[in-house]
Amino acid sequence: MSKVKQKAAGNSLYALVQRVQMTDRERQVAVGAIHIAEGVAGAVLWVKEKVAAMGTWFLKPSVKH
Repeated sequence: MSKVKQKAAGNSLYALVQRVQMTDRERQVAVGAIHIAEGVAGAVLWVKEKVAAMGTWFLKPSVKH
């Protein structure tokens, strides 16, 4: 994993994974889980923003009869 991605994603998580005593395979699995969690969080935020944008479209005043 590049150092730039580690800094952008939250250095404290990666530093914690590096400090813990584990095998290289376990470390790869842990870093992979962090990547998956970042992806899920990004997707949830994207959906939240899209729903919020659609909410303003649905809440526009309607034409009065």
